[in-house]
Amino acid sequence: MSRRAGGDGYNAWRGRGPSMRAIEGNVISDKVPGGSLIAAVLDRQLMAWSDRGGASRYLGERWSEQCTIALEEAVASEVPVPGGQPFTLRAVVRLDENPEIAIQAGRHQLVNPDFVLYGTRGDGQHILQAADAKFAVDTIRSSQVSAAALEALLAVEEGLVGAAIAAKLNGVSIEPYRVERGVFLSPISPLTDYFLPRVTSGPRPTVDPKEVILLPVDPVAMFAGLPMTRLIGILARIDRLPVSPRENILSAMYYFRLACACAWMWVEEHTPLLSNEPPPAVEPVALADETTRRTKGARTAFAVVESWYQDVERVTRARQELGAVAVLPVRMRELRELLEAAGLAEARGALRRVRGALDRQYRRRLVESVGEIPARPDRPLPAILEEVASASRALYPELRRTAERLVEREVAEAERGV
Repeated sequence: MSRRAGGDGYNAWRGRGPSMRAIEGNVISDKVPGGSLIAAVLDRQLMAWSDRGGASRYLGERWSEQCTIALEEAVASEVPVPGGQPFTLRAVVRLDENPEIAIQAGRHQLVNPDFVLYGTRGDGQHILQAADAKFAVDTIRSSQVSAAALEALLAVEEGLVGAAIAAKLNGVSIEPYRVERGVFLSPISPLTDYFLPRVTSGPRPTVDPKEVILLPVDPVAMFAGLPMTRLIGILARIDRLPVSPRENILSAMYYFRLACACAWMWVEEHTPLLSNEPPPAVEPVALADETTRRTKGARTAFAVVESWYQDVERVTRARQELGAVAVLPVRMRELRELLEAAGLAEARGALRRVRGALDRQYRRRLVESVGEIPARPDRPLPAILEEVASASRALYPELRRTAERLVEREVAEAERGV
């Protein structure tokens, strides 16, 4: 395993931690929002745009992959226990690949880690420890990886965590075992250097520095193969900062967030205002070509995204205006009255099922009536809105009859005990 966050460098920091300018690897430049790479990565507007393109999700998933590799490579070596004796790692049980584990934990109001580490001590004692991959350390809390949290998960009847551990160990019994305090796995990066003192020190620290293990991060591996990755180089070449995204994780994060913002805007511009089809998947070549076209004459990469958003905003407003008139003409009040008349006023989920089925029928018939409307129609928007509103009103009698049939089906299924 890599260096510990509880080392001398971190122990020397107190209070709120170092300023952005004091962080090694944080480039200061007027070409990025906030004047530095840390400020740029944390820019709220950029985070909002980029997360619509999946940036935070990709960062979490890719960091979890890198942590998995690091943990597997650490098997047979010693793993630290905060405030306790280390143990020899024997197996890594990955939990974050099974969404049912998170669902079960949530149902019991429990937190679940990304990994459970199994190992032994010299006397043969079996050890279990939670480990959580945290790319951003600003939100970590000791309770998330506490021994009590893992014990609670293991105590859940028919618990999926216990089953995952048993499957990984091929059913070999490890009873009795001891659950130790867990650890967080975070990247060695300027952003970690900036945030970690803020959560490990001060009057109300949220985590013990001994609970954080820092691992090296490979910027290339973090983003390889994603549809927006090729944009990182295109955008970075505009600013020409003194660090490369291929080597500096902070730079890679910034341009990746810009790239994800571009990907979301490309999809937004190619999604029809009205359609029964899902939004199109990102086409990497087309996305790169459009981004390259927009970079011509741009002073900064951020300016490219800002300008693109202004174009997208017009499409978004048009979609919102159309959505305001493309509303199911059969009102909720009418559906409740139909269910009450059928004796299903208290039937669990009946209103939701009827409304959902009716809305799907409405959308299908509306598109059949007016046709698919592209993101940038060649007709004036007011004329389109009037046509959609008229078509929606005309569908009311048909949809009212459909609603009555859907309620009749609910009655039949209730009588059958479905």
